[in-house]
Amino acid sequence: MPVTAKSTFRDKVSASPNLTETEVLNLGNTLKAPAEESDVTVVGAGIHGLIYAIHARKIHRDEDLKIAVFEKAARPQWKIGESTLPHFAQWTKSAGMAPEYLLRVFGLHNGLDFYILDRENQPEYKEFCNNGPPPFLAPGYQLQRSMSELVFTVFAQRLGVNVWHGHGADIKNTVLSQEGDSVPIIRSIDKTLQVTTKSPLVVDGTGRFRQYASKAARVKRFDGWNTDAYFGYFECDDEPGVMKLLPHFEGGNTNHIVFPEGWMYLIRMLSWHDSPMANLMDMIHYLFDHAAAGTPNDEIPSTYELAEMFGCKVKWIWSIGYLTRDDMTYPPDLATYGSTESERRFNYVTQKYQKLTEVMKKFTLLPDYHGPGTTWFIRKQLAYHSQVYSGPGWVTIGDGVGFTNALLSPGINVGMASSTYAAQLTPQAIKTKTEEERAMVWKRYDEYCAKAIPSLNKMNKFLYLCFLHPLLPARVGLLWNIVAGHALPGFSLPTRGFTVSLEEFAEYAIHWFWGSQVDDYVRVADHTIELLDSHPIDDPVPQETVDAVIAFSEKVKAEAIAAGKYVCFPFRYEGEFRGYGPMLEWDEKKFVTQDVFETQCKACDTWHVCRGDWRKCYTCGVIRPFEDCEIQWRPPLGDFELGKFAMLAPSPESVGQCLVDYVARMKKDGMMPGMMEKEGMMEKEGMMEKEGKMGGAAVMVGA
Repeated sequence: MPVTAKSTFRDKVSASPNLTETEVLNLGNTLKAPAEESDVTVVGAGIHGLIYAIHARKIHRDEDLKIAVFEKAARPQWKIGESTLPHFAQWTKSAGMAPEYLLRVFGLHNGLDFYILDRENQPEYKEFCNNGPPPFLAPGYQLQRSMSELVFTVFAQRLGVNVWHGHGADIKNTVLSQEGDSVPIIRSIDKTLQVTTKSPLVVDGTGRFRQYASKAARVKRFDGWNTDAYFGYFECDDEPGVMKLLPHFEGGNTNHIVFPEGWMYLIRMLSWHDSPMANLMDMIHYLFDHAAAGTPNDEIPSTYELAEMFGCKVKWIWSIGYLTRDDMTYPPDLATYGSTESERRFNYVTQKYQKLTEVMKKFTLLPDYHGPGTTWFIRKQLAYHSQVYSGPGWVTIGDGVGFTNALLSPGINVGMASSTYAAQLTPQAIKTKTEEERAMVWKRYDEYCAKAIPSLNKMNKFLYLCFLHPLLPARVGLLWNIVAGHALPGFSLPTRGFTVSLEEFAEYAIHWFWGSQVDDYVRVADHTIELLDSHPIDDPVPQETVDAVIAFSEKVKAEAIAAGKYVCFPFRYEGEFRGYGPMLEWDEKKFVTQDVFETQCKACDTWHVCRGDWRKCYTCGVIRPFEDCEIQWRPPLGDFELGKFAMLAPSPESVGQCLVDYVARMKKDGMMPGMMEKEGMMEKEGMMEKEGKMGGAAVMVGA
């Protein structure tokens, strides 16, 4: 049945022109007003509160949980933290939000690129880049956070979750108890009490403010140096010019420029700023109607077509900022670098490094983009962790558990482990009768939270210390994060073909941590921290220390590879990494070769995932030639890899002509397995991997 564009919310605004944005948002709920009772009260409609609500509704269908989400803000708010990773995309796909629909409203994130500056030899730099997974598996997204939270609000409402904007919880007068919670709900616009809602469980989704967790215990700061963030929003005046300055630059990646004091991020994302709320909601519902109908990519209107159909505004902008150690040295005349502290710090670091100065000349600042006083932003002392994670009648999720740094995007991508795990445990928690029963339900959750943030803090310190010398990030720090994160013992997403059901997602997610709890990773991180933590931030690192860090890392890596730990399919290390061969051997002569998973649309310059079955540009709607959509495999795929991808790919064309030819050859020889055989093989391999039997030459890429 064809999907038709509806004017549900626009018609309601036409009939009642005085409706506020908040009232329009709340029209998507199944109820006309907040209920006096629910099974769960979620305080905060940020991304983790919404992930929790969606996950709980989806995996506990038989429970028919009544979930009410309350957000004091009038509408979804902008926030820093735009970059997501493949396992976030895996969750959205499993939940029913596939990439062909989300890439109409979000930007593409298809890899991580690092340009590592040499402070003593400017403007020289080293480079490290790792692709995301092949794009037919799980491309990631760059989110304009206000739009992402609107998309998730609409999706949650379609599931029967009531999400109330402009309604804040009265934290002071909330009663939390094992016998039941009582939460006064205050309408934000006039501070009047709307209802006192009762439920067996309150979920604290208030993020770094920790509104309920803070009543139980203060946050704890880590010893030693911390980090600060300062940032703004920009338009790019000359993206080709950036690509000349940084020859392998791809706007579809999250791009990082690294230096001894910290790092800079450059994130290209779609902005829907200043679009009418009713129009956006009609557009999002239309996209989810297509998702429900399973409309193929090339039959869905493009971003620009959607914007015109629904009367919305859209353009590409860039989020750019620095995250630096708080023990870095600033000049006495810092006040001359700008009018605010964030602007001064931003400009000082930009001018300190020649390459940063050259890059920023290609961008223009967007002043007051999110309203008056929103040109420059600063967040200090980013790293903290909670000491209590649950209590009688409540649990905290997301940044309420703690936070370290935006490097490698753990805020959303690791934080969602707590959101999904809490959702998984919810029915057990609300059925408990005693405090002892409740404590037993949340015991493992609390243990997970207690270990999570310290592990991420060690990861953060390890990576920042590697930034002290341009050789260390690519040879040691970043490599270990990617490899240990891929080949997580018992939970390797690559081995599973990036297929994790919602029911098993939380169990995977609470083990991931970018691999930072893997024994080999911990050994290398501890050794690096021991050698470098006391090194003065402004002094060059002696070569003998650099050599010692690399030598220890190489020793641990060799032992791990000999034991078959980090060789897993479908990640082909020589195609994923620049500078590395198939057995993770360092080969700087191979620096420029790597699989190509994204290209720019010649019509609109959007960075587009390479899928031969996606010919239509999802941004401008132009039909692209097959050769522009095809993955470039460097080196070419062998029969072992082609056989694997034949089981995983949605179509041969999605992988490229090489798989089209391979499938034709297999069919001609009568060797192509049927669908039941494919599913059985995948299930068997998943079980083997869980049992630790997938390492070594038996699954070596190209074996």
